[in-house]
Amino acid sequence: MKVGLILPIQRHGHGLDVLFDELEQEVLAAERAGFDAVFLTEFHQAHGGALVSPLLVLAWLGARTTKIKLGTLVLAGPLHDPARLAEDVLMLDWATRGRVILGLGTAHMPPDFELYGRPREHRGAILDELIDVIEACWSNQPFDYQGRFFQRKGHVTPAPFSRTPIWIGAHGPKGLKRAAERADAWVCDPQRDIDTVARLADEYRSHGGKQVVLFREAWIGDDAEQVWAPHAMKVHRLYYNVGVYRREFEPWVDEVKAREDFTLDRLAPGRFLFGAPETVRATAADWLERTGSDYLALRLRHPTGPSHEDTLAAIERFGRELIQ
Repeated sequence: MKVGLILPIQRHGHGLDVLFDELEQEVLAAERAGFDAVFLTEFHQAHGGALVSPLLVLAWLGARTTKIKLGTLVLAGPLHDPARLAEDVLMLDWATRGRVILGLGTAHMPPDFELYGRPREHRGAILDELIDVIEACWSNQPFDYQGRFFQRKGHVTPAPFSRTPIWIGAHGPKGLKRAAERADAWVCDPQRDIDTVARLADEYRSHGGKQVVLFREAWIGDDAEQVWAPHAMKVHRLYYNVGVYRREFEPWVDEVKAREDFTLDRLAPGRFLFGAPETVRATAADWLERTGSDYLALRLRHPTGPSHEDTLAAIERFGRELIQ
């Protein structure tokens, strides 16, 4: 089993200067604790500001580390220029001596497509062409690509330092098939419960997919419900408000009529990995077996908390209790 750490992109109550200092310490703690990788999500136009250039931040973190991998879970693929993205990942691959994971998704938020001037209704097709161009750029060969959304001709150099793995986040039939056919791993959504993930993993594997990455919210310790859960719930209420919880996967959605209906008891089972060390170990083992996965990507901290100090302690404890 490998374990990755998903980093926060925002810290309420403080500027990004404070967050950068804290991220450096948390990533170094994760490296010491034996985490396989650290990941950043991509989010734009957040109230109060947030980290909006994941690869640039990962490059900064990579210069401070020696062995932990650096990845995106996930980049909003259709918002990016494929040649620029390919070259940026290429440089990060060289700078870190092969420690990069490129996670991609189709993106979701309509305002972001408006900001970047991209047609949201074609985001799946755009992602397919984006991957086409990236692969051509990494081939170290001249290419002439004429697609519907991208027309590119050239020869990108230098050759890659290593083979950067591509992971794809998805939950629909087309996305699962794309992940199986075009990526090295499928990343499940944190909103889907483990039974749904297991079913989707079977569908992904039916197309030839191999690796399943479980994106889960997590905390270790008897104080989880007090110290951690309220912050995780705030993020998932935002997910609910923007329509990420869907009737086809969560039939209870229609039962949520008010804020008090969206409870930890309703949400946590199969989604939140938390509790005493023995509970975390047993639950993680059960989830990995049921989904056929060997990779946990865990998000401990959210914009409103827990505190940096508590997060450092949790990172160390996860390393001691789950990874080591």
